[in-house]
Amino acid sequence: MIEWVLDELLKNEVDTAILATNYLADMVKAHLGKKFHDINLHYSLEDRPLGTGGAIKRAGRFLKKDEDFFVLNSDIIASPPLKEIFQQHKSLRATATIMLHKVNDPTHFGVAELGRSTQITKFIEKPRLRDAPSNWINAGVYILKPSIFSQLTPRTKISIEKEIFPGLASSGKLYGYKYFGEWFDIGRFEEYRRANIAVLSRASTSKAMIGPNVKVGANARLIPPLTIGAHSVVGTDVSLGPNTCVGGRSVISEGSQVSDSILFDTVSLGKNSLINGSLIGESAVVGANVRIGEGCVVGDNAFINDNLTLKKNVIVCPYKEVSRSINRPGIVT
Repeated sequence: MIEWVLDELLKNEVDTAILATNYLADMVKAHLGKKFHDINLHYSLEDRPLGTGGAIKRAGRFLKKDEDFFVLNSDIIASPPLKEIFQQHKSLRATATIMLHKVNDPTHFGVAELGRSTQITKFIEKPRLRDAPSNWINAGVYILKPSIFSQLTPRTKISIEKEIFPGLASSGKLYGYKYFGEWFDIGRFEEYRRANIAVLSRASTSKAMIGPNVKVGANARLIPPLTIGAHSVVGTDVSLGPNTCVGGRSVISEGSQVSDSILFDTVSLGKNSLINGSLIGESAVVGANVRIGEGCVVGDNAFINDNLTLKKNVIVCPYKEVSRSINRPGIVT
């Protein structure tokens, strides 16, 4: 996801990025290093999560004091036209500009009420449907003037969306840029799965994408869009796809079927099992004759015993063992 965002920055000729890090910060830094292609990278480490506003304040020491700057959420898949957004921002002399995207249900997002010339007259974070002033939501890309730092307290947890944007809107200093391109907020499992399908559909149209050293057994059906990671083993009479991602070093045993699903690396799937519309975490073990239905999520290193059913919208937390069938939506903790 971070590389996706950095790729979009590259397309727009951005040469420096600051990553606000906390969770798995060392892994992120070890993976990306000091440079991503032509982008110089800096890391702003938070000892504890500071919210969007606190993170921006802490990262400010890496920024030039007299230049406007972008802020991008890393749980968004989109292709924002950053140059166009920047031009509009400068021409309107905005203190802040938010990229907006239109959705059917705005209740999960910050919602903008728009006046003339894309000025945002009201900004409400996660309103009830009847209180939402429009269907134009915060799409996770901002441009901010350095003057924003005067409203942010160091080492303090602040939500810029809840505590700063509403005030900017009431003072006429907040603007929106309407984005009509493809957009996914992958912070929710269903959207994450939809995003995978959308990207996969472009990469694997008429033929499955198969990594190196993959073993495919006799009579296996590989139905694109489909990708299979390196060193995986696909047993005899297996059916994979469509709209399916199988991670590297995974084992899909004889007679099993997987469709509309994402399997992370080193997943083990037993014989004659069926997975549809689900997400299976890294190193999870799913036994033989198991049925996993639409909307289920199995966490990393979880273990699903043989002959069980997870019917629909069941979430199994990491490292948990499931020893009985679950026929209602719920969370196994």
